[in-house]
Amino acid sequence: MKKLLSIVFLVSLAFSLSAQDNADLASKLKTITKKGDYIILELRLNKEDEFRTMEGGKSSLARIAVYTGSNEGAELVSKGFEGMNSVVTVLNNLKQNGWRLLETYPIKGESLILTHYILERRK
Repeated sequence: MKKLLSIVFLVSLAFSLSAQDNADLASKLKTITKKGDYIILELRLNKEDEFRTMEGGKSSLARIAVYTGSNEGAELVSKGFEGMNSVVTVLNNLKQNGWRLLETYPIKGESLILTHYILERRK
């Protein structure tokens, strides 16, 4: 189940490419964090979104947000998601810009799936 949630997260993260450029997200994070800082990347999906990982989909409740501890009001990265290839692009970009995934915490509700990804800035 943890792998499925990770795949869903990756797919959801892909939508951020159309809502906000990859490099733009990485550079914004670099300006408000320093080496050793942590961020929480939150993925929120409707339960039916977990079955749309290849082609993506639009949902009013699906979103990706980033919490840094100092970006209050600017957490939302994207709404919805577009598919797996976009997600891989975002993750590769964050990795190339010095971010390392440390831990994931999935939370399932009646109609929502929340997944928190803890990342650490290495560079």
